[in-house]
Amino acid sequence: MLRSKLALYAYTAPSAAYPLIVQEYGEQVEALEFTTVAPGGFGDLTCALKLSDARLPRPELMMFARVCLRDGLFTAFAGEWADPALVMDERAGEYLRLTALGAGAALRDDPDDATYATPTTAQAIIAAEFARRAAWLPLDQDQSATLPDQPSATFTPAYDGYNLEEILHELMGALGDYTWTVYDHPRNRDPAGFPTWRLAAHQRDVTTTSYIAIGDDIVSWRVAPSTERAYNVAQVAYVDPVSGPGIVTVSDPRLSGDGSQGAAPFRRRKLRRSLGRLPLTSAQATAIVNAWLAAFSQPSNKVEITLRAVHDANGASIPLSYVRADANLFTPELAVRGQQLASGPVAGVNQFWIAESRYRETAAGDITLTLQLDNYADRAEGMLARLRIAEDIRQRSRGVYRLTQSPGAQQVGFVSLRAPSATAGQVIGASVSFVPTLAKTPTGLSFSARSSANVSGGPNVTAGTLTPYGCEVTVTAAGAGAVAWAGTYTTVGA
Repeated sequence: MLRSKLALYAYTAPSAAYPLIVQEYGEQVEALEFTTVAPGGFGDLTCALKLSDARLPRPELMMFARVCLRDGLFTAFAGEWADPALVMDERAGEYLRLTALGAGAALRDDPDDATYATPTTAQAIIAAEFARRAAWLPLDQDQSATLPDQPSATFTPAYDGYNLEEILHELMGALGDYTWTVYDHPRNRDPAGFPTWRLAAHQRDVTTTSYIAIGDDIVSWRVAPSTERAYNVAQVAYVDPVSGPGIVTVSDPRLSGDGSQGAAPFRRRKLRRSLGRLPLTSAQATAIVNAWLAAFSQPSNKVEITLRAVHDANGASIPLSYVRADANLFTPELAVRGQQLASGPVAGVNQFWIAESRYRETAAGDITLTLQLDNYADRAEGMLARLRIAEDIRQRSRGVYRLTQSPGAQQVGFVSLRAPSATAGQVIGASVSFVPTLAKTPTGLSFSARSSANVSGGPNVTAGTLTPYGCEVTVTAAGAGAVAWAGTYTTVGA
């Protein structure tokens, strides 16, 4: 039985083949561990469930059945059972070893093509992706907590085979210092009476105090400066849908002009990233690279802290299970780390953003909470996760024997038409080959002239005989004589 008295509810999913079954197993749980992460929300949960009849099938404990860990009305964890295992060993006998993934894991389930090809805001992209999955996505369709600040930047992405989790990661990076989580909805309930799962996406807040840890609350801490977040030159390579590839570089003004350290806190170190998969304007790329420089040009730390008690922002004691990622912990004892003694919460000195919380309750009743603050401590595991994602995307890439432009990705190219001697009204044409091949036939081409001579008005250039491989482009001579038109085209609806 859990010393914390947390209630562990297991119930069949609303769309399951079984009728609704709800069972509370708190008194049978002998060990429990769960996490919250940012970005992500509810992370994972593992527990040992000791039952007198562990071999009996229980629909509420089967794969994809749901779990909700609660303390009264507070939801500490919500998700789905992922790997329910029947275990027998000579020491503990028979028991169930249950593993659950947090509600946000459902965002990984459905890699699909994009359905938009015009510049669209991030919130509209997310809403469109939710709408097309409305019939089966187990998250609440409420979008009120998704980018409530309504960022105006627009994108024309090519999300070919991306799932929603990958799309969210990319959009949050493109917007700047943003993050996303999936936690319980404050009002809406599912058929079993438990909170539905809601996506929230917003700018990362590093100033608002959410939790306080003081004195005897703290078991241990580890503060280590991180070279992984120490860069004073940032550069991004991007592709503008109209003007083509570009590079934006910004530097810490404290560096000397020749690159020597000058007044900067550390020697010149450069961070370079390619954002070529997400078409960006120069202004958008500049905003991203400036956000990176602001985050990395000041020395920062990896902080891990283990707690046996914690307080809310008003100083009232709260259970350790209430602490979530994507919030801030104020620790007055660390104020002396600053160059000047901090009299209140100072981000990066004595107040830290929570990237991961790990609650652990052992069979002996020992309860601890370990927090990763500002940076993930396990770089190797983070790299491994990124490699897995990259390999998964590679296996889902389109094109077997030829390169294929992803659905929704606009193709930009150059076209020139010339006739040395034409009669008035004569049509002059040229062929355009799309490289790579488009995923589908475009609905048309838009044109931007660089030079034009003796070409009739109206839509100066016309695209016809459209195919995924190319098309014919024509102009009409305004009068007798030489005709010349040169410019760029952009595919529409491909």
